Amino acid sequence: MSKRPWAKVATYPPLVRVLLFLLIVVALWLPLALPLYGLAGQGVLPGGDLLPTALLYLVFLLLLPRWERRVRGEQQPWAKVGFAGRSALARGMATGALLGAISIGVLAVVQVTLGWAGLDPAGARGLNLVQIALVGAAAATAVGWSEEVLFRGWLLRELEQSWSPAVALGATSLIFAIAHFIKPLDAILALLPQFVGLLLLALVLGWARRIPVGSGKTGLGHPAGLHAGLVWGYYLLEVGNLIKPTGSVPAWVTGIDGNPLAGLLGLALLSGLGLLLWRWSRPFAQGATGTLHE
Repeated sequence: MSKRPWAKVATYPPLVRVLLFLLIVVALWLPLALPLYGLAGQGVLPGGDLLPTALLYLVFLLLLPRWERRVRGEQQPWAKVGFAGRSALARGMATGALLGAISIGVLAVVQVTLGWAGLDPAGARGLNLVQIALVGAAAATAVGWSEEVLFRGWLLRELEQSWSPAVALGATSLIFAIAHFIKPLDAILALLPQFVGLLLLALVLGWARRIPVGSGKTGLGHPAGLHAGLVWGYYLLEVGNLIKPTGSVPAWVTGIDGNPLAGLLGLALLSGLGLLLWRWSRPFAQGATGTLHE
């Protein structure tokens, strides 16, 4: 008998492997989550659905290294997913976060300079703004890492085992965008203008994932940092009420409901970022053989 009875799974079509992994995650999570959802429905559980959702992600993280070991025989599963060493992760995270925050700053400056938005004198100031910045940084870091480990860590790697890098990135990006629409119909319709922006954002983050961090390796530091920086900058502008639209241009120019992903200006910014990161990731593309370099 094979020492790795799950090794045959590695030969399955990529989407079958993805669905199988997710089914196992859900099967392990559901018996634990149902009582929590019951308590949340009774108003007993603080945070509502937050704890069951966090539990789902925890099950995913616990299963991921076991999947890598049993299916592919990986001895360093986290390195393969994208944790390419502490210093490389720290440098990538800092670089990506700075790039993301500066990008949102440029977005704000362009709007104010062109008269599309004005500085809001009634916005948050002083210690209140510092508090908003700190809370936003913590939330943005959590969002950045959780989504990047899931999409640019596990999913992109899983698809690249069988598909070319371009096809794998395109499929991952499409799944990323669609995943944000797993909501009630009224919420889906409200979010629909963001779809192209989400798709473009996923491509940008995918190219950031492919930026070499040394010795031919790639890591999650750049995409997680960039994701966090973009979320933090947007959070600071919105919750801190730093700028206010003047109404001089239609909402689809600056962003419907204030969201840059649903506006022409935001799409232009992401396109510029995409071009920069695509060129930055070219060493990966030139040496790619169908799997991520680790």
